[in-house]
Amino acid sequence: MSADLERYTELLHLMPLGALLVEDGVIRHVSPSAVATMGIPAERMIGIPLAELLVPDFEATCVDVLERAGERPESVAVRLASGLMPLELTVRSLPDRGAIVGVRSMLTEHHYSALAGGELTHDSVTGLPNHFHVLSELKIRLAAPKRLPLALMCLWVDELGSLGEIHGQRAVQRIMKEVAGRIQEKLRSPDILGRFEDAGFLVLMTSDSSPDQLTEVASRLRAEVAFPVELDHRLVSFTASVVVGSIIHRQPSIERVLAHLEAAANRAANSGGNRTDVLAL
Repeated sequence: MSADLERYTELLHLMPLGALLVEDGVIRHVSPSAVATMGIPAERMIGIPLAELLVPDFEATCVDVLERAGERPESVAVRLASGLMPLELTVRSLPDRGAIVGVRSMLTEHHYSALAGGELTHDSVTGLPNHFHVLSELKIRLAAPKRLPLALMCLWVDELGSLGEIHGQRAVQRIMKEVAGRIQEKLRSPDILGRFEDAGFLVLMTSDSSPDQLTEVASRLRAEVAFPVELDHRLVSFTASVVVGSIIHRQPSIERVLAHLEAAANRAANSGGNRTDVLAL
């Protein structure tokens, strides 16, 4: 490490906010506040590439920001691999291929975004990532250089509009909130669930399961989420339809994925719903 970077190491202890000293993409020193923010002991961070601390989908983005950061700091939103904590990293370049990386937790912003109606990222009824946010996550996963096997699962509540006409909008909101919770209970922590449209949810899963295995999982999930919801001491019944697909070798565009999801939704609606289908991506 150069003399300049050694000097910055001393200054890091004086910074009130979380900060990392990075050289050639590798963490060389960690401020006490960064340890508290990230919840990872300093000895487990020093000497490893910064990108390795992140969810794999964000590694390339992080490396890109480190490489192009100049005198003007650049910021990037990422997720910590341990616990998926949302972070904002602010990168300012230093001499000799070094950089100071500010670390800020975004948990509060995510929490209040959901509570306040999710103007930017969350659905106001379910608290889940909204249509735009979940599609942004899908785009990141599809474009990642080291893309992991990906499976998509989309679930619709059949004839939600008719349910609203019969039971009112409060019943619709209650159904969607209950269904969101039932789906979430069945997912693993790396999976991402979002409200994809008024009547539908989209799940992004890291999985290389075969179409038959995915179909079995989807059919079981469809049966488990579509049981009556209680509202004002009465039960509101409904059915659901699910479509699943794997993205293992090919890399379809977002437009192709959306077209197939729309076609699957139309098939489910035209056949009366309560079905499981497979996407050919």
